Amino acid sequence: MFFVLIQQIVLGISLAAPVGPINIEIVKRGIEKGFWHAWSVGLGGMTADILFMLLIYCGLSSFFMYPPVQLFMYCIGFFLLFHLGFTSIKQGISKRGMEYMKEEIGGIRQSYVTGFVIALSNPLNLVFWFGVYGSTLSSLLTKVSKQEAMLYSLCIILGIILWNLNIAFSIHFGRTLLKPRMLGWITAGAGVVLVGYSIHFAYKAVQLFI
Repeated sequence: MFFVLIQQIVLGISLAAPVGPINIEIVKRGIEKGFWHAWSVGLGGMTADILFMLLIYCGLSSFFMYPPVQLFMYCIGFFLLFHLGFTSIKQGISKRGMEYMKEEIGGIRQSYVTGFVIALSNPLNLVFWFGVYGSTLSSLLTKVSKQEAMLYSLCIILGIILWNLNIAFSIHFGRTLLKPRMLGWITAGAGVVLVGYSIHFAYKAVQLFI
């Protein structure tokens, strides 16, 4: 039992580790405002993950796999990530360097909402939770009780939490070793990656539309 729980935690870490929109936004916010803003983005993303999990337990996984629903999510993901990416590029190459005004990045609540919306509108997230996880859960429920399946699911979330904490702490302390101009370029680079993801989502939306 203990070994299985550890496996689920490692699975959660493995799912959160690949570079994606959430990780990029965590890095960007951590560089700009420190640990709490970075952690808030991760917390918002995890809230969306938990919401997906609950919807799957309620039997709604098939709804989110319909092409029209996926098309809508790809479009939302494109507009959101393009806006965030463009804003990051503009901030990163600004002559003011990393001297951002507070209203430009917002407070911790805005960081949380940003993480939640990114995760909620990320089609790749939907594919995992409603496709991979949904089918795995169906198979798992034939072997274990609902309580055990929920425990395994919570261990996956715990793995995601550990990874997000790792990024938030690393960026918070690592940014003190870099010069302001370098931090600005890192922010701009993060923005380019976010724009790249937005273009990828737009391409996927076009494929579904045609």
